[in-house]
Amino acid sequence: MAKEVGDRAGEGKAYGNLGNAYQSQGDFSKAMKYHGQQLAIAKEVGDRAGEGVAYGNLGSAYGSQEDFSKAIKHHTQDLAIAKEVGDRAGEGKAYGNLGSAYGSQEDFSKAIKHHTQDLAIATEVGNRAGESVAYANLGSAYGSQGDFSKAIKHHGQHLAIAKEVGDRAGRARQTLTSALATCT
Repeated sequence: MAKEVGDRAGEGKAYGNLGNAYQSQGDFSKAMKYHGQQLAIAKEVGDRAGEGVAYGNLGSAYGSQEDFSKAIKHHTQDLAIAKEVGDRAGEGKAYGNLGSAYGSQEDFSKAIKHHTQDLAIATEVGNRAGESVAYANLGSAYGSQGDFSKAIKHHGQHLAIAKEVGDRAGRARQTLTSALATCT
């Protein structure tokens, strides 16, 4: 439909949605193809925020394929654009994605640094679900470093927020993670 009416920006967003759908199905080559088209159109129409979203989507696709250096490269571009356009929520999301990519590379100090920045922004913008995720990510990073007291503290904060916002899946994950941390 966007193609029919000549809405290039809408077409780019549609490609991004297609990419996300294929990524959810595990078809990363198609996901990357559509996210690449999303990025090209965003650049063509001068949509900097859309470029950032496309870079973030590409970073997530590369991360799903365990190509963490490319994931970091794309999430860094997403972060730079989010800062440029003043998108604090997008900036926080990019920090969280970078933290996850660094954690996957077992660079836990960088993971903690980025997840801490994500947490600060989620708190600033009032994103309780985002705070919950950041706490969970911090708990996992501290646990991977062997700092179980900090891991338990952060996982406990995640659990409290998950209960507050009614996130039953998050509560279940957190209960399991906390139980595993005490067994280690």
